[in-house]
Amino acid sequence: MKKSGIVIIMMVLGFIFSMYFFSIDSKSESELVEIKNETSIKLKVKEAYNERGINILDDKYFLPSSTYILGNDYLLSKDEAIWRPSNKKYLPRISNVSAPFEIYKNKNNDTLILIKENKKIILLLK
Repeated sequence: MKKSGIVIIMMVLGFIFSMYFFSIDSKSESELVEIKNETSIKLKVKEAYNERGINILDDKYFLPSSTYILGNDYLLSKDEAIWRPSNKKYLPRISNVSAPFEIYKNKNNDTLILIKENKKIILLLK
């Protein structure tokens, strides 16, 4: 009886802590600004990471991780996937390019210009 009471208390505490951390995480993501077609931006990105299908830039802006590179990526992105079948082509995405880099985008345009190591990479918003 005593052991089952401890288990129930631990389960309730676990539920409370998980809800607390979930609310903190969702609050921080809701404060991010999405870069869309209507957005104009000129940004020097110091930190970029991928979380839950979005690429977060400097903890302020985000892009869908599906934003892919058009044309040449100048080998700045790395294909580290061991699960990809050999007959499938590697499509580099913005999440494959590590920070720091610069991003420029004009208003009402679906392309971004990413500059890294003096190389210009064109990205397409999805």
